[in-house]
Amino acid sequence: MHAFTYDAVLANDEAEWARDDEADRAPPSPAGRHGWALLEASEGLALHVGLTGQILHATRASGALLGLPYAYLSRAAMRDILPIGEYERTAALWQACLLDGQARRTTVRFTDASAGSRYVDLQIRRDTDESGQASLLLFGTDVTAWMQKLQQLTEQSLIDPLTGIGNRNLIRRRIEQYLAGEHPAGRRLAVALMDLDGFKKINDSLGHGAGDALLKEMAARLRGVLRGTDTVARLGGDEFVLLLENIAADEAAADIVEQVMRICRQPFQLSARQIRVTTSIGLAFATGAQDSDAELLRRADRAMYEAKTLGGNRCFRYSPEFDERLNEQFRIEQDLFEAVHNGELSLQYQPIVSLDGSNLCAVEALMRWDRAGRAVSPEIFVPVAENNGLIHHLGAWVLRCACAQLAMWDARGAHVGYVSVNVSPVQFSHPGFADQVRSAIRDTGVCAGRLVLEITEGALMIDPEAAGHVLTELRALGIRFAVDDFGTGYSSLSYLRRFPLSALKIDRSFVADMVDSPHAQTIVYAVLSLARELGLAAIAEGVETACQRELLAAQRCEMAQGWHYGHAMSPADLEAAFAAGRWRLDAPTLLPQ
Repeated sequence: MHAFTYDAVLANDEAEWARDDEADRAPPSPAGRHGWALLEASEGLALHVGLTGQILHATRASGALLGLPYAYLSRAAMRDILPIGEYERTAALWQACLLDGQARRTTVRFTDASAGSRYVDLQIRRDTDESGQASLLLFGTDVTAWMQKLQQLTEQSLIDPLTGIGNRNLIRRRIEQYLAGEHPAGRRLAVALMDLDGFKKINDSLGHGAGDALLKEMAARLRGVLRGTDTVARLGGDEFVLLLENIAADEAAADIVEQVMRICRQPFQLSARQIRVTTSIGLAFATGAQDSDAELLRRADRAMYEAKTLGGNRCFRYSPEFDERLNEQFRIEQDLFEAVHNGELSLQYQPIVSLDGSNLCAVEALMRWDRAGRAVSPEIFVPVAENNGLIHHLGAWVLRCACAQLAMWDARGAHVGYVSVNVSPVQFSHPGFADQVRSAIRDTGVCAGRLVLEITEGALMIDPEAAGHVLTELRALGIRFAVDDFGTGYSSLSYLRRFPLSALKIDRSFVADMVDSPHAQTIVYAVLSLARELGLAAIAEGVETACQRELLAAQRCEMAQGWHYGHAMSPADLEAAFAAGRWRLDAPTLLPQ
């Protein structure tokens, strides 16, 4: 049957429109006269449709619901009243219904001649007449108001209420849409995740109202600097994400990011004050089939935190190598928990000797980790322990183990002057640190004067007043302190006078360079001179050659440690060296009391 167009129906003469009465008298739908009469009395949609999609019968209420003249609707086809996408989807449903006889239900958007669109909760059923001819019965309820409210709520769920830009849901949706679409060859998607450096200080100093005002202004600036095809959203707090579509070259994304960093550095007017902020940005590119919204945001997030770690006010681009390194750090962290329980950690001891190498003055306790037969450097696992808080447990274990080893050597007649233990800045700042030290001394019975704690300049200067209290408290017990890696920290000499210190340890980097670098040599000589003037002992770290030893001897350095004298050894190896008479053990420690 020919499907009339709406315009053609409007052009027909009045005689054709008069067929309405005849249509009322036409044989009813398979629903039966009484059943169809009930449908006519309802306000819902009711259509009898042929196999080709031609409308065989319609109630007047259906025309009113769809905003279509009844004469047009009763002669139209389904493709005339449905948008093409909706028609194809609905046609697939009724074909399936015809095949298996199972009813289908869906929400369909109809074309409304007066209101634009009308949403109907539609049920599709197969019907068969007495001759076995199949057709379709379509029943529906108007759900337009509900759908419009749902669309409104959906749109609101994609907007950040504070700044008016998108939120995390919008970014995820846009990424999914982009990845599912077709794009010109050589064009890529870039995700830039940014975090404002020091934003918490603004909230703490000026109040959250000022912080919110800054975020709103930042959102406006970001919208202004981006291209029309790009998207900006706020993930929460002071984190924003930029979605840069169809990037032709990496440099293009870098240019946009540079503009973003520049407009961030421009002053903000808050609470009658000019405020300046910087931002750290992580940049990640879509690379292929493994991409997803969650994966791209994760890569950008990791890169952003690396930018933070490097000091902020910069952009860091994600690379797979960076991911591998972070994954390895995560594996190390997990394995470290097991290592503590499995006894994989041990202590080795490096000799601290008189410069000529004849006298053993002390030993330095060094933590070692044998991970499945492979040694893990302390430079790798100690920062991990500091980040997850395990350093407090490890530090207490090292103190107790080192003091117990000193007592054991005493019991065997091998008197070592003192044991030196490195203290992490995180461990040193913990409120229970002093109690850990007291427990190690008390439980092992070692004289407090034979324990030296090595603390870096940085640890002392994080909170000088608190550090002074801890040092004074422990010094009253007899414990002594050495400044480790001297010269590489804050280079503030005031603490040498304020704190109860006994020794300076010259950093190995200066010792290593002093033969070839006059500048390094000058620094080493200056530290030795400073120590003498202040009445402190000086210990050169990392002495590996006779030439280095001779230069140190010329400046009257008294103690040293390094491979030239001996590697770090297990307690058994060190005891064998004692028994072989490698060093004199009863020599003075050369460390001020």
